[in-house]
Amino acid sequence: MANTTNQEANLALVQRMYDCFNSDDLDTIRREVFAPDLVWNLPGRHPLAGTKYGAEEVLAFFAELRQANIKVTLDPQSDPATGIDSFGETTVVEVHRGRGTTSVSDAGGNQVQVTLNALNCTHYQIKDGRIAEVQVYISDQYAVDNFFNAVYQLAPIPDRLARD
Repeated sequence: MANTTNQEANLALVQRMYDCFNSDDLDTIRREVFAPDLVWNLPGRHPLAGTKYGAEEVLAFFAELRQANIKVTLDPQSDPATGIDSFGETTVVEVHRGRGTTSVSDAGGNQVQVTLNALNCTHYQIKDGRIAEVQVYISDQYAVDNFFNAVYQLAPIPDRLARD
C-alpha cells in the first residue's frame, strides 16, 4: 500500500511548481522542485516542443511560456476540467489549463492577438522529493502548435541556449 504522506508530498510538489510558475519564481523551482537531471517531454511541431534535459533547459522553456503571458490553472474548484492525483509512491498525474493571449506580427507586419486555451495532461515521476521525469499530453495539439508557431518563430530552446 502506498504511503499517504509521500503521495501528499508529491501532490504538493507539483502544485508548488505551478504556484511558482504563475508568480515567476523560477529560482524556487530550480532549488526546491526540479531534480538537476530532470527530463521533460513536450509533444508538438513548434519551437518549444521536444525533450528538455536538465532543470536549466526546462526553466528556459518556462521563461518562454511566461513571455507569452501563459498562466496555468490547476484548481478543480475554479476550473472543473482540471485535477490532480497521485498513483503509488512516485507518480502524479494532473490535468491543467494553459491560457494566455499575446500580440505578434502577422505576415504583413500588423499586430494581431493570438490566444492559447489548452487542457494538458501531465505525468510526473518523483524521485527523492523532486520532479525527475515529465511527459506532457496535449488535448488539442493543432491549437498549441499554431499558437507557439505564431509566437516563437525561433530555433528550439536547446539551440538558443547553445548560442548564449
